[in-house]
This record gives sequence, C-alpha cells and structure tokens, in this order.
Amino acid sequence: CKVIGVDVMEKPISSEEIYQDILNRIINLELEPGNKISENRIADEYGVSRSVIRNAFARLTQDMFLTVYPQRGTYVNYIDLDYIRTALLIRIAIEKEMLYRFMKKKDKSNIIEKMKVNIKKQEDFYYANEYMEEFQGLDEEFHEYIIISVENENILNLISVHLLHISRWRNVYIRLGYKVSHLIDEHRLILKYIEEDNLDMALQCMTKHIETVTGEIHIDPEYKHYFMSSESGKR
Repeated sequence: CKVIGVDVMEKPISSEEIYQDILNRIINLELEPGNKISENRIADEYGVSRSVIRNAFARLTQDMFLTVYPQRGTYVNYIDLDYIRTALLIRIAIEKEMLYRFMKKKDKSNIIEKMKVNIKKQEDFYYANEYMEEFQGLDEEFHEYIIISVENENILNLISVHLLHISRWRNVYIRLGYKVSHLIDEHRLILKYIEEDNLDMALQCMTKHIETVTGEIHIDPEYKHYFMSSESGKR
C-alpha cells in the first residue's frame, strides 16, 4: 500500500469543500482502493489543520469509503461487488417505479426537451475513455429529470451514499472496457421509447442500463487489486 500525496492546485477552503474534494478523488480513483492515506499529508495538501481532515475522514468512514485501523492507519476501502449488486438492485427498483409514474404523466414534453438538451451535451464525451466528472454530472442529471418530475428530492437523499458507490463502480466499469459511448447510446434509447410512449421497452432499457453487475465479471488483472476478496471480506 502506498501513501497518497497529490498536490492540489486549487485548494478548497471550507471543510465541506475539502470533504467533497477528497470524496471526488476517491470516486474518480485518484485515491485508489486499498491505498493508505495520511492525515498529516492530506492536511498539508489542503493547508488546513488535522482536525479539519479528521472530520472529513470521519464522514468518509461513515459513507463507507474509508476504514481506520488502530495502529495501522486510514485506508481507502476496496470495492465490494456484493454491495454494488445490492445498491444497483435498489436503484433499479426506484428508477423503474419513477419511470413508470413519469410515463403516466399527460404532459412530458418539458422534461423530454430537457433530456434532449442533456444528451446533446453528453455527445461531447462520446469518445471519452474515462468516466469524467463532467460526464458523470450529465449522466446523473439525465436520470434526475425523470425522478424529480414525479417525486421530491428526498428519494435521492435516501440513496445518496449508494449512488456515490455506484459512481465509483462506473469509473472502474469504464476502465474495464465498457465505453462511455455505450452509456450515451443507452440514454438515447431510453429517451426514444419515452417519446414513443413505449413503457415496456423504456423499462427494459432502463434496467439494462443500470444493471452492470450480473453473474461473473471478468476483472482485468490491472484492476483486480481494487476489489474486496469474497472469501475473506478484504484483500
């Protein structure tokens, strides 16, 4: 395991910004699963006290992205595919229900237009080979248009931690060979069936789009160290 210490050119100021920045670095795999991170080193990077970093670490531990081992240090948690499978099942169930309600709305034109604009923006990333932060935001926005149109944001808050872990998995998923262009094409297909008022096909496409962990997954040896061992519960 290596200690992470990457210079941050634009250092966040508030404790919330520091938490969000470290979280993004974990999700984007800059801080890789299994790596040891030093409270002192991170405090130096951001130019803040250790107590500020300790608070951020406590939140990230609560979010299940970090684990503190007494006498050993703080480590970025490995990706647990069993947890990801469960998180995806929860997301599928919620999004299918939200899509069902959305399809029953008499007037969907405003949301459909927003989704079209969103996909147009996604096309700038069609040939990207990474799940970039800007595209991640557009990906989430595409789904949120449907959810927020039929439900308040409380439902997103209830699964917010699951969504963060799914985002980290998406980054690995792209590195394992699934193209960003495929995600965009899937969004296009979902929107196509929404416009055609084809509920069954829209639901099928939504399920396929979200359900990225099924059966046995071939993990490239280059990224095998990212994952929790099923036998021992750790690596």
